[in-house]
Amino acid sequence: MITLAFYKGRGSSFWNRVQDWAIRFATRSPYSHVELIQGSADLGREATCLSSSGRDGGVRETTILLKPTHWDLVDLPDQPEEIGTFIRDRIGARYDYVGIIFSQILSLGRHNPDKWFCSEICAAALGMPNAQRMSPQSLYDVVTWAQLQRLTDPAPALHEPLAPQGIAGAGPKRP
Repeated sequence: MITLAFYKGRGSSFWNRVQDWAIRFATRSPYSHVELIQGSADLGREATCLSSSGRDGGVRETTILLKPTHWDLVDLPDQPEEIGTFIRDRIGARYDYVGIIFSQILSLGRHNPDKWFCSEICAAALGMPNAQRMSPQSLYDVVTWAQLQRLTDPAPALHEPLAPQGIAGAGPKRP
């Protein structure tokens, strides 16, 4: 299982609060960051998280206490554990500040393939096309939509759950 953790808290320093506010404002969202967790996670407990963080300089693996007031969790039960390998293979890559400006704020979809921001690397790990266009909120919308489709499927035992095209391991098989 894979879990995505969406950050809705406020940063501990002035600069972190400004960054969080700017991302929320630009993306019209309660979320300013997203982490990928291999396996299930519980609010109020520590989890080993994978993502790219401007605060940490880029792609990294770290342990985070998932405070209930700061995080929303979305479990993705049909995703293979190997998804975390995509991010681990990129540990040390720099944070993509320019990519955020050109893909999120200016909506041009431009990015540096050697640098990553949080929602971009999580979406790419999940196999989503145009991952650089994903904000934390749009990633949240896609994965929760896929879960809703799975829950409302009238005959889940007869075929695979519906999901947006491009999410690895989900949706109907294509010839």
